Order: sequence, then structure tokens, then C-alpha cells
Amino acid sequence: MKNLYTALFLTACVGTAAAQTLTNANSIPAVGYAETRTYYNSSSANGWALTGTGNTWDATSVTPFGITAISTYRAPGSSPFAGTYPGTTLCAERVQNGNTEWRHYIVDAAHAEMIGVSAEAVVDGRTYCTYPFSLGSSYTDSWTINGNSFSDTYIYVASGEVTAPWGTITNVVLFETSGGFSYYLYLASNLLDPIGTYTPGFGLDLWKVELITGIPDAPTLQVGLWPNPATEEVVLSMPGLQGLSFTLLDALGRAVLTNTTTGDRAVIDVRSCAPGTYRVLAVDARGQRATGTVAVVR
Repeated sequence: MKNLYTALFLTACVGTAAAQTLTNANSIPAVGYAETRTYYNSSSANGWALTGTGNTWDATSVTPFGITAISTYRAPGSSPFAGTYPGTTLCAERVQNGNTEWRHYIVDAAHAEMIGVSAEAVVDGRTYCTYPFSLGSSYTDSWTINGNSFSDTYIYVASGEVTAPWGTITNVVLFETSGGFSYYLYLASNLLDPIGTYTPGFGLDLWKVELITGIPDAPTLQVGLWPNPATEEVVLSMPGLQGLSFTLLDALGRAVLTNTTTGDRAVIDVRSCAPGTYRVLAVDARGQRATGTVAVVR
């Protein structure tokens, strides 16, 4: 079971469900998000389309396998291993069949990576995504966990929906790994934890994911931006929050500027930006995210 579990989470991140360019961390769970997962599998899933958008993948042959898991995303200090991973901005408490594991992530405006699993450090970081990332993009990642070294190349190849016994799973993205030997499935709303693997000729693993009610999501935060419109500089402010990473995106979703600050505000130089409307994405040290827009005029 441990090998299966390890295979399911040591994977890479992908773009949004409509095959748009992945430009920010909005598809990473916020503090307070919780879900329960029930594991299904099948040895007869074949013939899946492995490229393009708008696919419908047939997973009606999967059956329950007797594994359940509950994941709750928490602030870094919630982890009993917080002192071991001081760089953590988001952690996840995962309870699977009575066994508890803590995952520690760094999520900022440029990337997301896992740096530790409970007491085991992930040497060099297990990168999940770098921004921007779009259909057809690829990268090679290498990391070490528990003394074992891994390396693989990841390609975002397809998006669509999965037809499962319990209904249709929408907004699913597909990532090729291991030279096409296997493919990982993600929900576009959670790019840190795959919902399954598809291995042509060998079968399909699939998690039924259900949101847990009664645990509030993190509040929606807004970035303070002034002056707005701006001609030369914009002050970004998130009072009471510390350690911000921020990205300025143009109308096409391209990253124009990425930077960090240790305080709760930053000054963004927009003199080199063409006139237009820009989106600002900010992430604080606890993994809380906020967005805002600013107009640049001349």
C-alpha cells in the first residue's frame, strides 16, 4: 500500500482544465480546505485519448479497493514537524486508513514544491509546477526522499472529463510521465495531489474525491493597490500579512514581473509596462492567496 501511495503523490503539476496557461497558484488548496478520498482501480481501462482538449475518458470499470484518505490543508505551524521545515508555506495532514502523514509545501507566485513528508526531507524539493505552464510544456525534475533518488520528465498533454461509476468528474488534466509509460490525472482545483494514474495496457487507479463540509475555506483576500490607475509605481499592500510573493500578469496571462518582500507591502515599478489592465497575484507566508487588478496609463 505504501508504494501505491507514494506513486500517487510523487508527481508533477499541470495547467487548468481548459488547457489554459497555468500562471498562478490559484489551483492550490487554501488553508482550511479538506477532502475525503476513496480509492478505486481497474485492470481493464484502455483506449484513452492522450492528447488534446475536451476529452471524455471512460473509467466506469473501476471498483472500490478498500482504501480511504482524508486530507486537510493547514497553516505551517499546525504541523508537528514545523520546526524541521521552516520554509513551509502550506502543509497537509493526510490520514489514510488510520495512518497520519504530514506533507510540507512551498507555494509562492512562481512555483509549488513539496519539501518534506513528516520526518523525511525531500532533498532538492519535489517540484509540482512552475509558472507559466501550458499544454505541451514539459520539464525534468529530480529529487531524493528517504535516501532514494528519482528523476522524471513531465509533459502536460490533455484535458477533459472522466466518466466514473459515481458520475462525471469535470475539469481533469492529464500529465505524461516516464516516457509515456504512465499518465497522472489531476483536478484543476487541486494541483498538489493527483486523483489517479492511467497506465496503457495495465489499468487505472482513481480516487473519488468529496469535499468535507463544516471546515471553512480560507477567506477570500484582496490586494490593496494604489495609485490605480498608475503611471510609474504601484504600492501593493496586504496589512497584517507577512512575507509576500507576488506576480504581475498582462491581459494574456503572461508573467510580466515576479518578486518577493518580507513585509506586508511592496512597490511595483510599472514604467516598462505597456498601457493596459494587469492582474496582481499575491501569496503570503502561510499560503493565503489574494488577487487584484491595476490599470497602467500614460
